[in-house]
Amino acid sequence: MILQVEHLTKAFGEHLLFRDLTFSTEGPAVLWAPSGWGKTTLLRILLGLEQPDSGTVTGVGRAAAVFQEDRLCLQLSAVENVLLILPDGKTRRPQVEADFARLGMTGEALTLPAARLSGGQKRRAALLRAVWARADTRLLDEPFTGLDPVSMEQAAALLNRRCAGAPALLATHDRAAIQALGWPVIRLDQLQNTAD
Repeated sequence: MILQVEHLTKAFGEHLLFRDLTFSTEGPAVLWAPSGWGKTTLLRILLGLEQPDSGTVTGVGRAAAVFQEDRLCLQLSAVENVLLILPDGKTRRPQVEADFARLGMTGEALTLPAARLSGGQKRRAALLRAVWARADTRLLDEPFTGLDPVSMEQAAALLNRRCAGAPALLATHDRAAIQALGWPVIRLDQLQNTAD
């Protein structure tokens, strides 16, 4: 499946975020642009949560996302938040717990309600929920926020294993994360038509 963005334009009032943006990807890629450029808005358009002013998006299919907010069910544990999205969740628990262990979360951290987890632990739960979701495309908005360097490296390694061969777009400013992932970088600010 090819995710295709063609001639996309979006403004809020007189504030233009991007104009005539065109790119495509068949696999994972990093979205990079200066702060305030509209990366989050672009991901929301790809998710169908926001409408562009013009242009088209094709090939997203069923999407899984990590938002800037964790959006967890706070009364459920980290593991339960992932199992919640799986129709065969109970049988997948050992595999999900193994993935949490790969991200440095074991023991009590897996049994506590999400409301009692640290910011980094919540982020890992949100990331694993998107990784485990049955999806054609993964859209990840700053998924490494709150992770220490070791946890970020572990998360990048997990994404490299799980996102190979399918469209995934990860928005980040973190150069260490970009290096750890090794994904192609789509420089959004260089792709748009800025002519008046």
